[in-house]
Amino acid sequence: MFASSAFARHVSRVAPDRLRPADRVGLTATKSLAALVDDLARCETADALQQWLADHALRLGFRGARYMHLGHLHLGQRLPHWKLLRFLSTHEDSANLWMTDRAGLETILMTFLPFAWSSVGGRPLTDEQRDWYEVQQLREQPAGVTVPVQDHPAGPACLILFGGTEETALQLVDTQTPWLATLALAFHLMAKAILPASNSLGPALSDREIACLRLAALGETLAEAANKLGVSVRTVELHVARASKKLNAANKIHAVAIAVGAGLIEV
Repeated sequence: MFASSAFARHVSRVAPDRLRPADRVGLTATKSLAALVDDLARCETADALQQWLADHALRLGFRGARYMHLGHLHLGQRLPHWKLLRFLSTHEDSANLWMTDRAGLETILMTFLPFAWSSVGGRPLTDEQRDWYEVQQLREQPAGVTVPVQDHPAGPACLILFGGTEETALQLVDTQTPWLATLALAFHLMAKAILPASNSLGPALSDREIACLRLAALGETLAEAANKLGVSVRTVELHVARASKKLNAANKIHAVAIAVGAGLIEV
């Protein structure tokens, strides 16, 4: 509970609504978009999303699929304890951040287009594709497709199809790139509406720390935030510094980005 209603006004509210997840994220607003996402828009639970993911992979010729929401993880922050912000798989997988220094993380964070990866010889592969396969360690699943989603407010995510042939993966990327990108974005929006964010970002933030980050996200200066919260500028600085440390953020801006992506604050 908050100490005062004045303070509570500066902290994001979680307001329940009765709209379906697909309605909340706008996937049913236009007929053309609804046609592209098809039955994905009917998912309302995590189990339904998982079943859709399995069916989607099988329809495209793959054994399974994974959805990974990295959140605001930057290249210098690959910490051993970092957990994915959201994760869903058709197989019994761990949601740990499985990437290593050779993971081709730059590809996921920077590219907008689907790419194929494989361990099977015969066709030339890029260095990023080879690194991707080595990290996946799917010897029994020789090829797949990764579709990145660049979500500026909440951090990047990706949809991974695995367990197919190299020919299937390459053909899918060559012929269906726009559709794959659209569907991955739609899945990511649905996942954010349905799946709760991971509670693995470290120690919980206090109400005051969340309030200070939210005001920073709204563009308030330290002095303005201090005035609204009824505290000193130094106190606001301490709250922001402690929040940044808990979130393993490089600075205040990075802390705000992580908090927004994790659903801790809304702007």
